[in-house]
Amino acid sequence: MAYKTIIYEVKERIACLTFNRPEVLNGIDEQMILDLNDALYKIEADTELGALILTGTGKAFVSGGDISMINKSIEAPYEFLKNHDKLTRFNFRLERLGIPVIAAINGYAFGGGLEIATACDFRIMSEKAKVGLPEVGLGIMPGAGATARLYRLINKQMALYLELTGDAIDAQQALKIGLVLKVVPPDDVLSAAEELAKQIMKNAPASVAMIKRAIHVGMDMPLEGAMEYCQQGAIILGTTKDAQEGTKAFLEKRKPVWQGK
Repeated sequence: MAYKTIIYEVKERIACLTFNRPEVLNGIDEQMILDLNDALYKIEADTELGALILTGTGKAFVSGGDISMINKSIEAPYEFLKNHDKLTRFNFRLERLGIPVIAAINGYAFGGGLEIATACDFRIMSEKAKVGLPEVGLGIMPGAGATARLYRLINKQMALYLELTGDAIDAQQALKIGLVLKVVPPDDVLSAAEELAKQIMKNAPASVAMIKRAIHVGMDMPLEGAMEYCQQGAIILGTTKDAQEGTKAFLEKRKPVWQGK
């Protein structure tokens, strides 16, 4: 299906969502939110997929919310809230997706763009890209998850700095504070994301999904509860055919053939 604001492609079991409004630096509008959610339903239903990569066309990953859309909140705040909630839920669904999600930050990732990136499992960044949360300078605030996720990814002081000053930081600064996994030349961002995806996809699909879920759920639980949740996941995985295949392949000194069962 062709979308108006994004490009959806699948290659070698890797899905790629490309933000495609380069004339406005891939700014998020109502149509993009609808397109993203629709594409994600297809991704959630496709059991053959092993990873998802998000990236952008042109100079930006996502430059943030389209100002014309944000301005509508003044005239119709409840309608804006309902629409904005769809973006918030899209980010939550990204986080809970059973496959690894990688943000290939090719350019500017500001406001809602950075919020989408923080909902991804990994962030790989172009050495020429910049990220930031400029909402405070517009008299608003990040509303799609940054205030909840950012301090979980980096320390609270840096999260407060980025959100209260609105300053943009470059790739090396983002790497230093642990916001991104690695920094690469601009032409290598997508290939680096694909390489990471393929590395993870060598492993048992159920193990990948269960580990990801245990980390996301467990980080908000007391230690004992998180350990119990982890143990339950390990027991469930031990009953799968892939667990039998993995141990058998190890003993036979060969590569496992995963069935996803």
